Amino acid sequence: FLFSSRSLRPSFWWLRCLREMCTRLMRGFVVDGASGSVMDVPVPEPAEGEALVRVLVAAVCATDIEIMKGYMGFKGIVGHEFVGVVETAPASHAHLVSKRVVGDINLCCWDAASCGTCAVGGARARNHCPKRTVLGILNKDGTYCERLTLPVVNLHAVPDGVSTENAAFAEPLAAAFRIAEQRVVSPKDRVAIIGDGKLGLLIAEVLGRHAASLGEGTPMPVLFGRHAAKMGLLSSAAQVETAFAASALPVRAASFDVVVDATGSPTGLDLARSLCRPLGAVVLKSTCAAGADFNTAPFVVDELRVVGSRC
Repeated sequence: FLFSSRSLRPSFWWLRCLREMCTRLMRGFVVDGASGSVMDVPVPEPAEGEALVRVLVAAVCATDIEIMKGYMGFKGIVGHEFVGVVETAPASHAHLVSKRVVGDINLCCWDAASCGTCAVGGARARNHCPKRTVLGILNKDGTYCERLTLPVVNLHAVPDGVSTENAAFAEPLAAAFRIAEQRVVSPKDRVAIIGDGKLGLLIAEVLGRHAASLGEGTPMPVLFGRHAAKMGLLSSAAQVETAFAASALPVRAASFDVVVDATGSPTGLDLARSLCRPLGAVVLKSTCAAGADFNTAPFVVDELRVVGSRC
């Protein structure tokens, strides 16, 4: 045994090092239903076409919290927002080794012969392959650990001018851009965003700039939130009006062409519906483990479009 000169207590660090060298273990936060704990788990072995990534930062997302409440029935290492450094990669992508990276979280099969979705290609294959796994969400261990694996085609190098902390927002920022990518918002549409959490603020930043890019006459989006301090984090470049959600009704009822629900709460859908005008669109960004009574009548009567949106 080795002893610390201060405490004279036996130090077993060398045993841990020996075990890690022999079995390649790492620390990870493993969830199973509503329980979770930090434990030793094997370091993942990259499959063909995959890289081994050492995690520098793993961000916490509301979806992670919902998973720990039972959402998706996930078992394994949770988490999907990260920045890491590539330790190993296939020879075709050797240039990524030692680079900081972020990653797309959807892993599709790309088997065009047997998968009709992947045969179509494009965004449909990227996000909606029926055989896909999803980092930290569906049959693929995630980011709350020391190392992870991802296909090299899913990895994106972080520019040198972007800090690791800022790069950790890449995944939710991609989710915000997805709304513009889906072309839900047209010129002169009045847009509301509900929710002033991380995702709601990023959506406001994106849609505010998007509205400005659509030309003169496009209304400024409105962010409805509960926290003045959070809404105050919006940049001036976003060009977004802010208002308290508690005062939205009845003054702003049926006032918006497009309403984005980013509350993370089952009750957010009802407020979104109330703010949306007839023939408008409600964009759903919330993933919740808990259900709520859902009255379809207002959606049918007002002929509302409901658009699911994720990254």
